[in-house]
Amino acid sequence: MIIEDNEIDSNIELLTPQSHENVAIIPLKSEKKYIDVLTLKKGLELGLVEVKECEHSTVSTVIVKNNAVTPLILIDGEEIVGGDQNRIVNATTVIAPNSQSHISVSCTERGRWAYKSEFSSSVHIADFNTRVAKEKAFRSNRPVQNEVWSSIDALERRNNYHSKTSAMSESYENAKTNFKEILKSFEIVDGQTGVLIIINGEIKGFELFLSSEIYKDFHEKILKSYIIGSDVENMTFTINVDRARQVIENAFDSTFESKPTKGLEKAYEFENQEGIGKAYIFENEIIHLSYFNSTSDNESDEVLVNADVNYAVRD
Repeated sequence: MIIEDNEIDSNIELLTPQSHENVAIIPLKSEKKYIDVLTLKKGLELGLVEVKECEHSTVSTVIVKNNAVTPLILIDGEEIVGGDQNRIVNATTVIAPNSQSHISVSCTERGRWAYKSEFSSSVHIADFNTRVAKEKAFRSNRPVQNEVWSSIDALERRNNYHSKTSAMSESYENAKTNFKEILKSFEIVDGQTGVLIIINGEIKGFELFLSSEIYKDFHEKILKSYIIGSDVENMTFTINVDRARQVIENAFDSTFESKPTKGLEKAYEFENQEGIGKAYIFENEIIHLSYFNSTSDNESDEVLVNADVNYAVRD
């Protein structure tokens, strides 16, 4: 996949859909890439990455030091927990080897401002609605932090749960029993580099990563981020693979607008009548792309039917 003249060429394969109750996914596969990058989770586990508060702590910035000999990738929406309060990364960023960067973040724990522990990688990313709210706020120059807090408050109301510190991670922990069976139903398939998610018959969005190795670190996090804010409905629907392919093609047919970045990556915003997205390019390849259905009160997509096979979601 290459970007040229503000357009991105894609070659995405849609694999066999998987389903459980009111949730369905279509695994996505792109051509294999050979760019060596380190994820935040692995970097912290190996002791090659440090995340710290700034010398004079501030809500909107943390310092990330990459002591590895390979570039480090931070993914939009991924959460770090600890420090003076939990945060999410505001934009996918690639940090050069043996260097450190000030990273733009948003707080996901409004009720705490006191040192708790060293930062560590969370098993969650920001939920779907929070990521959409954050992206819309950036595009309209509204206060991003307020939108994130409001979205987390809405998540707590939706799930009838209140954390003492309004911590997004605690909403996930409270709901983890609900995830167990669902997550078991969605396996990573060979070569998978992304996923398209359908809930209650509606295509909610899709996500792509540079490689299957990176995708593995985010598979469960992404699924949970869509499920936690969604109503569970007792319904049956079929999965329209052709419609899913059209959504992806329409996204790639958008005009991509270049945006400034602070890392090694290049960033491009895009949108169409159905949704908004962002693509991050490193060494002329998509390292991360996300696309969200951002229309409100959508009727469910008509989800029928590949010409040859119907994949049905049953009660």
